[in-house]
Parts: sequence; C-alpha cells; structure tokens
Amino acid sequence: MEIITLKNFIIIIMSCLLGVAAGLGAVYYTQQQVKDADLASPVGLDPTGMSAQIVNVNELDENRLREILKQHAYSYSTVSGHYLSGRFAQRNHDWRAAEENLQKVIEKTEVTDIALMKRTMVLAMGAGDYETAMKFAKIIDQEEPQDEQASSALSKLFLALEAFKKQDYEAASNYVHDMPSGSLSAFIMPLLYSWTSAALDQYDVAELTQSSVHIHHAIMISDFLGKHDQITSLLDSAIKAPNLGNEDLERIADIYAHIGESDPALEIYSRVLATSESAEQNKAIEQKIINIKDGNPDKLFSPIRTPEEGVAKALFDMALILGRDFSDESARVFNQMALYINPDLTDARFLMAELSARNGHEHEAISIFHSIKIEDGIENYIKARKQSAELQKELGETEQAVAELEELYKLYKDVDALIQIGDIYRHVENYEDAITSYNEAAKSFEDGIPAEYWHLYYVRGMSYEQTDQWELAERDLNKALEYQPDHPFVLNYLGYAWADQGEKLDTALELIERAASLRPMDGYIIDSLGWVQYRMGLFDEAAKNLEKAVELRPYDPVINDHLGDAYWRVGRKLEAKFQWERAKNHAEEDEIELKDTIALKLVEGLPALKPSDLKPTLQAARSE
Repeated sequence: MEIITLKNFIIIIMSCLLGVAAGLGAVYYTQQQVKDADLASPVGLDPTGMSAQIVNVNELDENRLREILKQHAYSYSTVSGHYLSGRFAQRNHDWRAAEENLQKVIEKTEVTDIALMKRTMVLAMGAGDYETAMKFAKIIDQEEPQDEQASSALSKLFLALEAFKKQDYEAASNYVHDMPSGSLSAFIMPLLYSWTSAALDQYDVAELTQSSVHIHHAIMISDFLGKHDQITSLLDSAIKAPNLGNEDLERIADIYAHIGESDPALEIYSRVLATSESAEQNKAIEQKIINIKDGNPDKLFSPIRTPEEGVAKALFDMALILGRDFSDESARVFNQMALYINPDLTDARFLMAELSARNGHEHEAISIFHSIKIEDGIENYIKARKQSAELQKELGETEQAVAELEELYKLYKDVDALIQIGDIYRHVENYEDAITSYNEAAKSFEDGIPAEYWHLYYVRGMSYEQTDQWELAERDLNKALEYQPDHPFVLNYLGYAWADQGEKLDTALELIERAASLRPMDGYIIDSLGWVQYRMGLFDEAAKNLEKAVELRPYDPVINDHLGDAYWRVGRKLEAKFQWERAKNHAEEDEIELKDTIALKLVEGLPALKPSDLKPTLQAARSE
C-alpha cells in the first residue's frame, strides 16, 4: 500500500473529524411565550471538528428538535438557556461546562436523541469525563438503528478503548472489526489490531504501512515482542517515507541507536541539527550524540512495557499531529483518549496544558503543569514548572512566576531557571533585577559562560544597554555575536546599538543589512535597517525599506512614524502626514510621548536637519 504523507494523512483524518453533529441553532422565546426557533442554519456545536463520516450532519431532524424544545421551554424554562450556555462554553473551549449543560438539556427533555447523545459523548471525552463518555457510547451502540451505524465509528472506538483498558482484548478486537470503514478506522484499526495481537503474544504488523506513525508503531511492537530482526527493515521503510519532519527523523535515529546502529543514528541526528530551528530540540539531540559516543544509547529510547502503553502512545501521536496542525478540538479528544488508557502518559499531560493555554485557559494549563510531580521524572517536573512560570509571566503574575523559578534553582541548581527569572524581569522592564539574575547564572559556570549558553550574553547585553552601561553591553553583545555570527537578532541589536552610540556606523549598517537578508520578512528588522539609513542621511534608501517594514507591520505606530519622517525628507509631505496620522491612531494610550511628538509634527512638519539629528535612537531595534 502506498505510504501516506503526514500532511495528507492529517487531511484524511480531519475530513472525518469535522462536525460531530449538526447544531441545534438558537431558540428564542419571550418571558411567557415560546416563539419558533430559527434553526435554518445548522451551525455546529462541534467540539472536535468531527465530520459527517462520524455523524451525518443531516441526521438531526430540525423540525423534531424544534418541537421538543418548544414543548419543554415553558415547563422547564432553562432548557434553551442550558443549550445556549453550552454553546457559549464550547466556543470558549470550556469543555466541562459545555458537557454539563448539554446533559441538562437531555435530562430535562427526557429525549434520547442519538445525535444529542453523540455530541454529549464527545464533549464528555474532551472534558475528561470518561464515565459519561462510555455511558453514552454504550447507549448509542445499543439503540442506533443498524442502517445508521455507519456514522458510529467514534462510539465503537470509545468502547474498544474501554475493553482494552480492562485488558479484554477479544472484546476490543470485536469492536475494532465492527467499526465502519472510513479514514478514522483506516488509521486506528490497524494500530488497535496490532497491539491487541501483541497483547495475545501474536506478531502481526502487516497493516502498519500507511504512514510514518504506523511504521513507528510496527517498530515498537517488534521491540515489545523481541522481534529485533524485523526492526532494521522497518526502519529502512520509515526513513524513505516522504515529508518526514525533524521529530520523525529524531525518533528514527533514536531507534537506530537503541538497536546498536550508531552510524545511521549519528547521520540522521546531524541532518536534524542542520535544519532545526528549535533550540530545545537541538540541545536534546546534542546530548543524545554525547550519549552514543559515551556508549549509553539506552537513554535514547523508552521501550513500551504493556500493550495499553502502546495504544495510548498511538492515540497521543494522533493528537500531537492534529495539535501541530492547530486542529485543537480533535487533538484534545484524541489526547483525552490517550490519558484514559494511560493516565501516567506525561507527554499527553503536557499537550493538554498546551492546548488549554492556546485556547485562553491559562490557569487550567497551570493547574495541569502543577499536576506533574517529581515522581513523573525530575526533568518533566522542572520542565512543567518552567512552563507554568512562563504562563504566569504572560498573565502578569510576576511574583508567582519568580517564586516558582527560585524554588527550582534552590532545589536543583537549575541555571536555566535563573536565566528565566532574568527574562521575566526584563519583560517588565526591571533591568536591574534582570542583570542580577543573569550575573548569578553566569557565576554558576566555573569556566565562564559556555557556547551553548550564548543567549545569556545576548539578554544580559540588552539589559546593560537599557541601563546605560554601554561598555558592558558592548562586551556581552560582541561575545554573543562571536558565538552566533549569523543570528539575525544579535546582528540587529548590536548594529543598532553601535549606531545609537555614533560608533562604527559602516559596520553597524553592514550588520543590520545581514540581519535583514537573513529575515527579510521581519518587519522590525527591516524597520531597523530603514531607520539607521534615515539617521545616516540615506533618505531615499530609508523610505524604500520603511515602506516594506510598514507592509510587514502595518499597525505598528513607531514604524509608521518612521516612514512618515522618511517621506517628509524626500519631499512627499502629504504622504508623510498620512503616515503620522496612522501612527497616532495606532499608538497605545500610554504612549503619550510618541503621540505628543506626532501631534506636533502634524502641525509643524519636521525642522531642518542639524548634524546631531543624524544619530539613531534605539527604538526600532526591539525585535527579539
């Protein structure tokens, strides 16, 4: 069978995961009289984004539902209120409230409508209410007419997982075989079947060929059953799969190292390092290379210990794919399935926190991070606390974030926690305390700051510059550039800082031009280039680059202000006033000085140039 690429695979899955059911529509009524509900548009109350292949969007009889709601709206006056509350909760990704409100609609109407139960089933799973999800899955499986069960793949999947969790592998196998054909079952059925076979000590991975995820699980099943002679050929198939991402390649390399094939593992790690832009991933891979060279490849691969772990991992892998594609509702449902099978799957808890934070539930995410304990592994514990502190910083809870990180450093002497404290202080423009934290972090290195911590030079250098300690700032920024000669942000900041000091102007312009060539779509860096050119008297060149910067960042008040200045200097005075007006309109309320300066320019224009004007400020070099 032809191997499906990850991108196309996501499209196939999502095509069957769009629209768990049609929406009820809004029901309007006066204080004492129920009017006809406007149900003309089947707007989806759709928690997972799961499509008509699971629940046909036309299966809910709208006229019937209208009559149900009209019948009960007076005697149970909150039926419509519960529906609308559930709809609001779901749109705000409050899965628990959405589920509870929809359950109340079912309870108050006493109507066992299959479509309503399917929707509630999915909401319950997404909320982590596994008992309710399984209750409705059983009712749907028993009561849905045979000719309509083609839409019940998800309920059968839930029941298969329940059987698998109970280690009733034969029942799980029966549910899997009863799943209707379609993209959902095409993905999950081979995985459940192969892991069920493995649970019965039978090796069958013949169907695990459709994607890199399938092949990866075939490898894990082979390892679980001790079929190491099969792994090499499976790895050869995996590495040939099209459109492999860096994380796919890293997993393949991990397994090569696990079976003692160090050379291909090292070669693949090198490929990932050459293309990865993730500092965290690069750091992890560099440590893996060290482990291989030190003869410790066992640290690179965590073997599956039980079939339940294998199935949970398969569900988590699907959730991860969907999450990366920002299909967050479906990702959440698959992730909750994984946690149902294996509550100790720490990676799934991290993903759940990420999904919660991404959808505006930062405190829920913080709570999930805090649920990860030392028993889940010290590395996981430290990682969770750092991510919790980052969310607290974004919420403005600076003291709590700093306290959490200080505790980490106190317990584990984690230098990254100190650097993160400095970053938090810098975020709130408390540069003195930021420098103190950065200096404490620097002192923890006996032989000086190592190359992998070059970023410490960069952030400390910025903080020194903000406190007018230019000699120290220049020293640190030069050191950061020495370690990272092609890093666009370092190039931009140091180049602009030199220009701000009126030093090394030709070199400063060269650095910013290099930064712009590396990140030509970064509006802040292009603004830096244009503004340095402006302050050097290169007005024509400045106007061209500042026009591009405004295209990239059309609502940034400072960039619009800069373009207005450039237009004025090249004689385009009407356009200059237009840009200044835009800058003033987009300025924040607390940017009083900027707005006052622009207001004066709108009245008087720019004065004639003096020599002192040809010296840049640092306003445009704030891209990090």
